[in-house]
Amino acid sequence: MNMHKSEHHAIFYPQDKDELEEACTKREPKKSLTKLPASILVPHASYDWSLDLLHDGFAGAQTLHPQLVVLLGSLHQEQLQGDLPCFIFAPSGDGVSIPTGKVLFPTELRDELTARFSDALSLQDSYFIEEPCIELTLPMIHSYFPQVPVLPFLMGNLDARQVRTLSALLSQIAEETKDVLFVVSANVTAILPSEIATEQARQFASLLKAGAPLLEEQRHGKVSSCGISALEALRGQTWGSSHWDFISFQCKDQKFDEVPDTFDEKDKIVWHCAALRGEA
Repeated sequence: MNMHKSEHHAIFYPQDKDELEEACTKREPKKSLTKLPASILVPHASYDWSLDLLHDGFAGAQTLHPQLVVLLGSLHQEQLQGDLPCFIFAPSGDGVSIPTGKVLFPTELRDELTARFSDALSLQDSYFIEEPCIELTLPMIHSYFPQVPVLPFLMGNLDARQVRTLSALLSQIAEETKDVLFVVSANVTAILPSEIATEQARQFASLLKAGAPLLEEQRHGKVSSCGISALEALRGQTWGSSHWDFISFQCKDQKFDEVPDTFDEKDKIVWHCAALRGEA
């Protein structure tokens, strides 16, 4: 098999197999999804910062039995001109080897989607080598949903037309694989001064709880989550609710049920969260 090797172990998550297994051991859910398709939102920060929230999100889906996990990550680097007109990227090969085992890709479905959405979706491994958010999420998926294939995608900030195409791609997946769990790996805010980041975190949470559009708020600088393109594409799905249910928020080493009115910190900060979106 043509397996990718892990690139970001020891930086974003433990390199030692036993230590990683312990870190990813299943926990009891605080809130639970009941039906597939469904989606969860988890952070893509290092386990040193985000492990509790990763568990909050994944534990909320652990009673489900997905046949497929679709992992939606954010591309933070510049897209290469040579890859245009495509703006969604998937890895080639058969899967990824991580310290706790092998995570396999659904190669037949991936290749079918690449052919059907040839003007939008491309197989490009270089982005996955540079971008850690996909790989650091795989051990959690492997722990909570062992043996389930994972289809990872990366995308940057998309415009409305591109979001509609991504939404159509996700709809096609849900139509072909009814029992699918979508995992969005993203942070609540960019790294910003404390007052601005906290205000944006409150606005972000308010919009997702209401199932409201995000692109216009992003354009006006009111929200800055790197996951807005993926979240907006999921909002366009016909299955489930468009409203997100938040489990927890975190900034630095402080955890909250809701974003506080203020967070006193001299340095720039970033907010993280765990949230669920499921049955209507």
